Amino acid sequence: MKVKFLIICLFTVLSVGAYNDYRNARVDSLEAALKSKNPPEGADLLRAYDELMRGYLPFNGIKASYYGHKALALSYELNGLRVRQDVLRRFAQMHYAREEFDEAIRIFQQALAVVDSMEHDIRYTPSDVDDARSCLYGAIGNVYNMQDKAHLAIHYYQLALPIFEKYKWLESQTVLYHNVGELYFLMGNYQEAERNYLMGLSKSSESKDSLMIALSQKGLLRLYINMGDYPKAIKMAGPCYSYYHAHRTEEVGDYYVVLASMVRLNLMEGHKNITAAKTYAKEALKQVDELGFEDKSNVYAACSEVAMAEKQWQQALDYALQTIHPDSLATSADASCYKLLAEIYTELGQKAKAREYIQKMHDVMSRYSTDHYQSGLSQMKVLYETEKKEAQIAALDKERGLYRWLLVAAIIAIAALVAGGILMVLVQRRKKALLAAKVALDTETKERRILARDLHDSLGSMLSVLRLKIEGDTQKDETLRMIDQTATELRRISHHIMPEELLQGGLRTALADFAISVSGTQFHFFGNDTIRICQDMELVLYRCAYELVNNALKHAAAEHIDIQLMQEEEQISLTVSDDGKGMSNTPPSHEGMGFENIRARIGRFNGKLNIVSTENTGTEINITLPL
Repeated sequence: MKVKFLIICLFTVLSVGAYNDYRNARVDSLEAALKSKNPPEGADLLRAYDELMRGYLPFNGIKASYYGHKALALSYELNGLRVRQDVLRRFAQMHYAREEFDEAIRIFQQALAVVDSMEHDIRYTPSDVDDARSCLYGAIGNVYNMQDKAHLAIHYYQLALPIFEKYKWLESQTVLYHNVGELYFLMGNYQEAERNYLMGLSKSSESKDSLMIALSQKGLLRLYINMGDYPKAIKMAGPCYSYYHAHRTEEVGDYYVVLASMVRLNLMEGHKNITAAKTYAKEALKQVDELGFEDKSNVYAACSEVAMAEKQWQQALDYALQTIHPDSLATSADASCYKLLAEIYTELGQKAKAREYIQKMHDVMSRYSTDHYQSGLSQMKVLYETEKKEAQIAALDKERGLYRWLLVAAIIAIAALVAGGILMVLVQRRKKALLAAKVALDTETKERRILARDLHDSLGSMLSVLRLKIEGDTQKDETLRMIDQTATELRRISHHIMPEELLQGGLRTALADFAISVSGTQFHFFGNDTIRICQDMELVLYRCAYELVNNALKHAAAEHIDIQLMQEEEQISLTVSDDGKGMSNTPPSHEGMGFENIRARIGRFNGKLNIVSTENTGTEINITLPL
């Protein structure tokens, strides 16, 4: 986890500073006041304890904890809600600093509950509540960020965003957009990453904060290099490099990232400037020696790429070997290093070593995909529980209104029986709703296991071909092409395990993006999508479209595929048609290729499946779900 942890730290440490305020409290004078003949009492004593905890927190955890417990106990006596949430937040930050992330989340949630109480207390203004709540949302997002739980981190960052916008806190908005952009970048969702980075650049330009501007430019520089967009990358490179070079002693980690990006910028296809790339690589190595940094793999990887461009294969190997971590600590970031080593060993004619690192790349990415799937499923469960609690709170509010009505009605007439019947109906409806949600979650779990298995099978077959290809020296170029194809296939399948576009933009957006990613495929939408259907139904329709398009490509040899989505008031329809070789209309031909799977998925929504196909002409498949 070391590489991933440090990559995340590059922006998480900054965001923690944006959300937390460690002002230098006058701890000596405050402690002297506590020991004086007339020590503070009541609310003044509570504020003194609060200030002492805050003052000691950066450099004396024991004293900070001591005064924090004093403040917490007194806050219950005096009903001091603002101080209580402040103290709880700082205790959570102490657990965060010790990497006790689950305990930090638990205490942050306690602080949020206190803020909810502040909202209904006339002592606190809406600004007081918003300030406390946004601080906690950002802090919780940072913890999930550190745990590599991207969906939960984004969820809490987005909860903080409306508050930042309301009060025009531009620097906080910049950091938030940058953090979200980094998460999407790591997930391979470059479109959303670019959108968030650009929003951050807009806010930082509005604030005229040079550090915030450079932060956004750094993210965009890396993104455009990965996208292969040289004109956009070179536009970000100059001002970004100038800022971090001028502040290299304060921003050591970010300066390494920028130097590595400058190396790769000058190695981009069609724009190679090996001399410039070597200059930036030497500067990066010099900074490693002079300033030091715990993880240097990004710098060594960049140096290895320069040597490869010069066809200095032994030098490239020496640098590349310094980028990898022990197998037990290897992460998805190491897969890129394994890919470099496989290419280098192939050029050196060491077939056994090349096969070894191809296998390591396969093992790491398979493990990462499984871990990513399990993490995504766990995060969906947390969000499900959160939404369930919010629904329960809303239901309780409605029930309170109902109780008031029943009290008035009881004074006027005997309505106990009617009220009891109404309450029973409400309880039954709520139980049915929760049961339906649980069934949906269980079904999604099974579907994701199937997809995870697909990922493993796909990679396994491709790597078997790679092993055969690498047996002969005459096929080295083909081997390298297949390695790249394997990495592309992995990213494609991993992305469809948890389509981020579906969660954020809905079914229409997800299907449109999917169609763009498949050659020869078009998407058309008809109807009104202003009201989103339930997420479970969206997920089922997306999976059906994904499976039908794959069937058309694999079994029908289709050249053109058309996806249509029609949303009406009473139903929603998905149609996938192709110009492939078609199939017989006899029932047995409809039972293979995943149709049984599709029928099972749409069955729980009372959906209908209709297949029209003619041999050597094409196939049209329609799925209709009632709303």
